[in-house]
Amino acid sequence: MAKYMIHAVPSRMWYVEQYLIPSMLAQGISDADIKVHCDYAKEKNLLACVHAFQEVDMSALGTWHLQDDVIISHDFKEITEKYDDGFVCGFSSMYDGDMPSGVVSVQRMWFSFPCIRIPNTIAKGCADWILKYIIGNIVYKDWWETGVNDDMLFRQYVWQHYSFERARNLEPNIVDHVDYLIGGTVNSSKRGVIVRSTRWADEYLVEQLQKELENKNALYGR
Repeated sequence: MAKYMIHAVPSRMWYVEQYLIPSMLAQGISDADIKVHCDYAKEKNLLACVHAFQEVDMSALGTWHLQDDVIISHDFKEITEKYDDGFVCGFSSMYDGDMPSGVVSVQRMWFSFPCIRIPNTIAKGCADWILKYIIGNIVYKDWWETGVNDDMLFRQYVWQHYSFERARNLEPNIVDHVDYLIGGTVNSSKRGVIVRSTRWADEYLVEQLQKELENKNALYGR
């Protein structure tokens, strides 16, 4: 069975607990296969990601990593179980340009941190590399001082150490990014920018979520 880890911040745990996890369970994913790493310590993206990577279940080969502001496709469970091997990217955005779908070199894998499968040995290796060689290193100060750039450092690690590997870019995407519906981004560098999937086929699910959230807000006078 596939394993899943949700990377969350405290302000979005309501969405994780009330919407994201229930949508996964509704497709038949076992609660035992879902782990939530919440940044209660307010370490920011980079360190929170490092510590989440250190917590992967090493008895499994890989983990599907999800951010706390996504909505899953109608066939999310089916697809994640079908392609539960190696690097798999489940999300693409405007930042991926013309990088194609299908099996590609790791140099052409999407910026897919909203939904990406990573082999557990590589996730843990990446965490160790960041702690040992990046954080605190004056040469890379611009990378770690802000507390973000977890996705970029992951790519750098993979390019340096696993350049011979291949990745699968999934089309249609199996998640969409809905932060704009649940309070907006928590990343100050992207405030005001709505980043959605460029290969999403289940828009009706986003519309359903939007209506449900609007009804809830109206009910509680928000």
